[in-house]
Amino acid sequence: MSVVQMFKAVFALLIALTITGCGKSQFGWTEEVQLASGQVITVKRTVHSQALGEIGGPGGWEAEGMTLEILQPKTADNPPVWNYPYVPVVFDQDPETKEWFVVATFYTCERWHELGKPKLPYGQWRVRNGQWQRTELSSNLIGRKANMLTAIRSSGEPNHTLQSKEKIMSDKRIASKYKSVFDGWKPLGCSKGGSATS
Repeated sequence: MSVVQMFKAVFALLIALTITGCGKSQFGWTEEVQLASGQVITVKRTVHSQALGEIGGPGGWEAEGMTLEILQPKTADNPPVWNYPYVPVVFDQDPETKEWFVVATFYTCERWHELGKPKLPYGQWRVRNGQWQRTELSSNLIGRKANMLTAIRSSGEPNHTLQSKEKIMSDKRIASKYKSVFDGWKPLGCSKGGSATS
């Protein structure tokens, strides 16, 4: 093999490794979450992601899976791990039924389509019979402020306190649907196959 052929082979391998490395990633962190009762719990979160766009082109990423699990306190009634390709906005326990629930949204229009194109950009899950089940969005949650970190960087997140999350979530560039269960969302970008972040 000539030096030129070896150089081409090494260059091709480096390009392949770069593309593979930029394609998929997984990262995790812990965060404090304040429930409606006032109790502060600690949860563990993980993200499995897929990069969007081309090298040198527009960036972005899509969640292929997100998990949510209570680390502290450890109790017998903690819910099982929540594992879906959506972005948790609210995680709490219903004061009346004692059911744990998650209200989640999405980053891309494809995920909105998977949810059945709901009028509001959310899906809701509740723990019933020991497992997470998709349910209708409870109307009393509309307007509820997010208690989860939704502005997640594709490069990963450090562990978060309530204060560090509040600082991030106060950024005016974050769309309203990620800051609360927002009822003013319009699927304008999604009707054209674009972004779902408005």
